[in-house]
Amino acid sequence: MTSTKSKWPIVLIIVGAIAAYLYAHPPIPTKPPTMTLVQGTSVEVRLDQAVSSKTSASGSHFAAKLAKPLVLNGKVVVPEGTEFSGNVIQAVPAGHLAGGASLRVALTSFTLDGQPYTLQTVSIVRISQGKGKRTAEITAGGAVLGAAIGALAHGGKGALIGAAAGAGAGAVGSAATNHPQDIVMPAESALTFHLTQPVVITPKPAPQPPRTDIAAVLRGLF
Repeated sequence: MTSTKSKWPIVLIIVGAIAAYLYAHPPIPTKPPTMTLVQGTSVEVRLDQAVSSKTSASGSHFAAKLAKPLVLNGKVVVPEGTEFSGNVIQAVPAGHLAGGASLRVALTSFTLDGQPYTLQTVSIVRISQGKGKRTAEITAGGAVLGAAIGALAHGGKGALIGAAAGAGAGAVGSAATNHPQDIVMPAESALTFHLTQPVVITPKPAPQPPRTDIAAVLRGLF
């Protein structure tokens, strides 16, 4: 009996040492696998505020919210309503571009679970020409924008469509207009961008269980 009692201090010391070690060295949480939004992924957003060729300045920023969740393998990677940011790359008021206007925008970043992500997208370009010609929208780079401006300035509808198609983009629409018009993308406008570079998403780790109080562990032995 005496021998058994004499072992208790040793047992308590060992248990206390193990508890202290576990408290000081909690298990490292397993990192969830990353997910990649590939090049070409469509990103549809709704503008938080209006963007205009007249009132917006080149280089200014705009905010938008994701209109449709981004899904990979049946799992939502970026939920609807996620905050996105973008840049006004070019804003030329009516009267400065062959009598018309130019507006070019692109998405640049978003924040998910408190982590910022940078992204690159094909810019959306809208060009209008006054004096009774046409208004067009294309989604392509600067070279196509230049060709489109030239086509509009000279009334060349075929040149506009040909230049856009050659760069993998198409003329979205055309409409007659009798006066130089500024381009306005109102708040809540839906815009669809396409990624030009992959974006690697790191999911938020699962919450870990609370660490056990050492004193509570020792009290539980008695």
